[in-house]
Amino acid sequence: MKIKKYHFWLLFFFVIFGFTFGMIVWTIKSAVNTPVYEDKSFLSTYHIVDDDYNKMMADNKEFLQKYDVKFDINGHIVGLEVSDIFLGQRSLKKEHKHRNFLNVGRNNISVSVIDKKSSKVIKNAKIELLLTRAIENNGDLDIKSFEFKDNKYDTVANVPVQGHWNLTGKVTIDKNIGYFFIKTNTPKKKS
Repeated sequence: MKIKKYHFWLLFFFVIFGFTFGMIVWTIKSAVNTPVYEDKSFLSTYHIVDDDYNKMMADNKEFLQKYDVKFDINGHIVGLEVSDIFLGQRSLKKEHKHRNFLNVGRNNISVSVIDKKSSKVIKNAKIELLLTRAIENNGDLDIKSFEFKDNKYDTVANVPVQGHWNLTGKVTIDKNIGYFFIKTNTPKKKS
């Protein structure tokens, strides 16, 4: 029996079809086995932030017109800002203004909130922070227990591992909400 030309084309078709089908099965299997970490920027789900981002930024602008907020993270002073949300983690490797804010272990965080009109310290602010790893959320640190003393809100956060971190949160005074988001890291240990 002689092999005809169309047999080669038929064999070629089945090989290509089998390979393509195998790649589809492999892709689905890989996608199902990959863990999914939900982004919790601004202490909300991605969907809420996506839907309400413009309103949140308008609220933040209005909040900053009324109040002056300063975060002191291990001696690094930063205001209530959200510009880092547009940056990738690789931006920290270059000369970024929020590099090396955190330490592995104990981290002191202080927040001062002052009314711009009266220059009085706000004593009834509700401060919520979330410290998350950039690639996974199994080590998130939810920071809500601030102690008000010496005209500022103080807390301690214990960072368990070295790496890149996102510090996100919000400051609530009555119905006014200010949002906060910075990308930082723990410095590499010198060997």
